[in-house]
Amino acid sequence: LWIFFFVIVALLVVAIAATGPSAPEGSETQTQAPEPTRYATYEEMLARGDNAIYVENQTAGSTFILVGFAVLSQPGFVVIYNDNGGVPGSVIGESVLLPSGGEHLIVPVEEPLVENQVYYAMLYHDDGDGRFRADEDAQAVDSEQSVVLMSFLASSEFEPESGPVEP
Repeated sequence: LWIFFFVIVALLVVAIAATGPSAPEGSETQTQAPEPTRYATYEEMLARGDNAIYVENQTAGSTFILVGFAVLSQPGFVVIYNDNGGVPGSVIGESVLLPSGGEHLIVPVEEPLVENQVYYAMLYHDDGDGRFRADEDAQAVDSEQSVVLMSFLASSEFEPESGPVEP
């Protein structure tokens, strides 16, 4: 009799669990914020100041970076850094002096980009001598004093846009 009672209780528990409310499909992704697009990041930079940069992911093996847009509030440079554990490491490339930025800027780098490696493009303001020096030139910042930069990935699957850019 006790076994019969135990089997009935077990079947009820299974039935309740099977027919109970389930989480709606995609509920896990609804609780996570969607990843912002690069253009949204660029627009946020412009909304917080007069300095912004837009860089798409780049082609691995390339010896230059194609910068979609750079906006500078005063003359300066686009500077490319390699990755050092999730933060910018050492300088591997820099643009010529830019009066106010530009579109489709080509920035040469010292070595070909490595597959699946993260890199950083950062803006600097020139100190007046017309050449980039990390210890002398000031990093461009927004109205909240945050450094203006964009990270990007090098991969053989990517090819940055070279036509007119409307990010």
